[in-house]
Amino acid sequence: MSKPSERQIPADAVRLAGFSLLEPNTLLQRFQPTWFNVWEASLYKKANARSGSRQWLLRRFGIDDAMLPAEALRKTNYRDWLNGLGDACHQAVAQLGAKGEFQLRHERNALLYVDAWGETTTFEEVNSWRDALSVDILPKNIVRDYGINGFSGKLRGERNGLMSALLIAQDMLNSDLSDNVIICGHFRSIPVLTFSEMQRYARARGGTQSNSQASVERIGCLILKKTAPGGPWLHLSRYLRLPDSSRQAAQYLADSWLQHCGANTRQVLGVTPPAGALRQLQQQAFDRLPVTLAYRALNELYGDSGCMNPALFWRYLQQFPMPPGHALLNVLDGQDGAWLLESWLTEAIP
Repeated sequence: MSKPSERQIPADAVRLAGFSLLEPNTLLQRFQPTWFNVWEASLYKKANARSGSRQWLLRRFGIDDAMLPAEALRKTNYRDWLNGLGDACHQAVAQLGAKGEFQLRHERNALLYVDAWGETTTFEEVNSWRDALSVDILPKNIVRDYGINGFSGKLRGERNGLMSALLIAQDMLNSDLSDNVIICGHFRSIPVLTFSEMQRYARARGGTQSNSQASVERIGCLILKKTAPGGPWLHLSRYLRLPDSSRQAAQYLADSWLQHCGANTRQVLGVTPPAGALRQLQQQAFDRLPVTLAYRALNELYGDSGCMNPALFWRYLQQFPMPPGHALLNVLDGQDGAWLLESWLTEAIP
């Protein structure tokens, strides 16, 4: 039997030159529904049913310690995450080194801004029109500080936001429309929106109920280049439309993963919305993989962060470095589809 060939880096792959992902420095806090907001309490109950959990734990930016914990989770200060977005971008740019940062400021730069909910100034209670522009359109400090002079815009896309930004960035870099694409994104665990989103998902069939579901706010920045001296190569390979049957969908997923694996594939990682039915689907697909191929469900390790879930891919590879090789990320979008994102590490992380 011939030895399987290695998975090669495609010609249209791009390089992740800088990456930063930040989250609040507070502990997870249990969300407690209240009797005076019946609608929210009803959504919370249904969200538990669809996620297969008994309670939700939230970790949010901008919590006021002077408020009662139950109210503090609902009424957080937006300035905390907005300032953190600039910090994440600064950390990612710093990874380029002094020379790389100088070059970036004098090249053609594009900015793609990603969030989960679209226009949220009403929910955030923004009290400044300047902040409203940064929240709903583009973060003005990043545009100013890094000389953004190319095609830029905000992508909503719900859970597809970051993946759509990666697809646009890949196309822009390969068509020479930009030298650098900066992707900035954030996810806000606004309770009423988080619980409302869960209404679209089906209930899990059978299986044991988990004790809790974690929702963690995260902000991140990715700097993509066509070529760079370091960092992993990335390639957004396919978007899959899954069959209606869960059994057929699991088999189709597993077969598609194997088609994108080679002798140098180290592991298959997956992210999914917190719906119990989708977690079951992902696990069923994992169970169909060969025992020699490692896999991991990242949401079970890090909690859910909406549109920022795919960024957990690089967080995991930073915390658990693999030898040079190939890794595959599967992203279930909750709309009967899945993205396949490939990453190649050509040299070991020091």
